[in-house]
Amino acid sequence: IDVNQYQLIESKQQYLSFIGRIAPIKGTHIAIEVAKRSGIPLKIAGDIQPAFRDYFEAKIKPHLDGNFIEYIGLADLNAKNELLGNSLAMLFPIQWNEPFGLVMVEAMACGTPVLAMPGGSVPEIVRDGISGYVCRTVPQLVRHVKNLHFDPVALRQYVNDNFSLDRMVSRYVELYQRALAESPGSKAA
Repeated sequence: IDVNQYQLIESKQQYLSFIGRIAPIKGTHIAIEVAKRSGIPLKIAGDIQPAFRDYFEAKIKPHLDGNFIEYIGLADLNAKNELLGNSLAMLFPIQWNEPFGLVMVEAMACGTPVLAMPGGSVPEIVRDGISGYVCRTVPQLVRHVKNLHFDPVALRQYVNDNFSLDRMVSRYVELYQRALAESPGSKAA
């Protein structure tokens, strides 16, 4: 990501965040459970697609009170900066093999740790104790929510070191150079 598009906020507010499609595989219902069990409010942002309207009506909407569990709708870059940047932690309780999960990196760029369930790329992105925690159960998520001790500046540096545009470009250049050096007819081969 272009880290400069994300605002580092060091002083957090007392709420958790969730950003993603409102769908069973994204675990929105689990984020609500974690908030309720931890006693920390939750702000939810994301798209309610027609295919998941019944899920929203049955599993999400009954919990929305506009105060403790709040649905704020879609989030553009400005809304993501505010929502993620001010949040104590972003919940990412996915229930499938997420290919990447860009919002995890966006949260960290804002100085906010990610509390996620394993699946797909999550263990490659979230480093336990460094950028958040990978948890297998709701009780583990709740325990970590209650014991958050992360340095927002260090979280942003983690993104700079591992997921910034500069890092991606330099890794691609290294890969291309290695491929060229190993290709048939290369003088280095």
